[in-house]
Amino acid sequence: MILGKIHNVSEFQSTEKQSDKSQHYFIQDYDNNGLQHDAVPTESVRLSIIARRLSNIEENSFEKENLERQLTQLLNDRAIIINYMQKIASIALSMTSSDYLEMIIEKHMKLTEHDCYISVTQYIQEQCFDLQNELVLNKLYIMVNLCEIGLDNFTINQAIDQVCHERIQFDY
Repeated sequence: MILGKIHNVSEFQSTEKQSDKSQHYFIQDYDNNGLQHDAVPTESVRLSIIARRLSNIEENSFEKENLERQLTQLLNDRAIIINYMQKIASIALSMTSSDYLEMIIEKHMKLTEHDCYISVTQYIQEQCFDLQNELVLNKLYIMVNLCEIGLDNFTINQAIDQVCHERIQFDY
């Protein structure tokens, strides 16, 4: 393959193979343990930051109390979101006599029912909570699963109405 009039692809890809030994030693010498401890799921980044800040702060300080309050609030928010999403799934499934709750809550199905999903997520945005919250985003797979097993958006939206009596605002 020729790129333009002057350069061949091989010029960009390097025709010489690097020795596997040099790559192996680099990987072996590099301390991967530090990287493994730093990896945090997206929905847990804020929790992790606050927890690390708490571990490095003086006892009995105002900032420590503030961080502890923030951590408690984030954990409460997470519990509320999980509870609401699971209730929505449970109610939607009970309307159709389906017994898939465990699968709906645990599996991550591939999204093919786009219209249903868009309708349901817009309704959650209006009725329940802001979809920009990473904890909410992390649980939207439950709505994907409900759409994918054949529930229509009307049934899921009815379940949302039964669970979300008012829109919840979370602090970011």
